[in-house]
Amino acid sequence: MSPSLEQYFEESVLLPEQGGKTFSETERAFLSRYMGDDFEAALVRQGLSQPAVVESVTGELAPADGLDGQSGPATEADGDGALEAGLRQVRELKLVGFRVAGQELAIPIAQVQEVIRAMPLTRLPAAPPHIVGMTNLRGRVAPMVDLARIMDFSGPCGENRFIIVCRCRGMLVGLLVEGIAAMHQADGQDIEWGVEARVGVASDLVLGLLKVGEKLVAILSVDSLFQKVLKS
Repeated sequence: MSPSLEQYFEESVLLPEQGGKTFSETERAFLSRYMGDDFEAALVRQGLSQPAVVESVTGELAPADGLDGQSGPATEADGDGALEAGLRQVRELKLVGFRVAGQELAIPIAQVQEVIRAMPLTRLPAAPPHIVGMTNLRGRVAPMVDLARIMDFSGPCGENRFIIVCRCRGMLVGLLVEGIAAMHQADGQDIEWGVEARVGVASDLVLGLLKVGEKLVAILSVDSLFQKVLKS
């Protein structure tokens, strides 16, 4: 039986460090694109220089290495790509299950920082529709992505009540979702990889399919999703 998300984090919780004063190369590229070259002053003007007040649903995980501006973009990209490639070799995989526009999806827990309740966001006027805003999360700037929009789901959308905070390429990114389903603990034999031809919608963002009972749950590629956000 899959343990609940709350139960998993209660057993695994580690408090994250506060973000430093430096920015990773990925953060600098994103902020320059949407806030201008003088983005540090823009962050102060928009109230993003100080951490926002957040309500964590699960507790927090320790932040990933490479969020302090010390590692270069090539190292960050190689690390995330290697992580997702390595998932195919593991015998057991833990995933966070969630719901968006009538679809149930999942993300590997290794790429999740924490889950927080939805909160007011600072809008970025120059950003595409699927980037709905940004916040300062424990000292790190984090763009917020509407998953239903970026994945082109056509089903009816409910209220986005939660944010799954992921870490990728030296940056945090929040994924807006309607609900949290469960913490899946899956055997490798229950996962089918390389399913792009079978998925259809947003197949470039799907890493594999998880069999849960009689249904199939799409596993998102956080690395591919983040690359799409950066190229928007």
